[in-house]
Amino acid sequence: MEAMGIIGFVFGLAGLSYALAAKRDIADLKQEFESLKLSLATEKPKNKLV
Repeated sequence: MEAMGIIGFVFGLAGLSYALAAKRDIADLKQEFESLKLSLATEKPKNKLV
């Protein structure tokens, strides 16, 4: 029974590590997206095809 607890603990730590890495990656992508939106908003359009 104790072996199952150890295995669960190891898999729990692995899942936590994966979740923290994913959260950090998502935060980086959000920041990159916001900077891209800002740069596109400040950029003057060269040609309008309207």
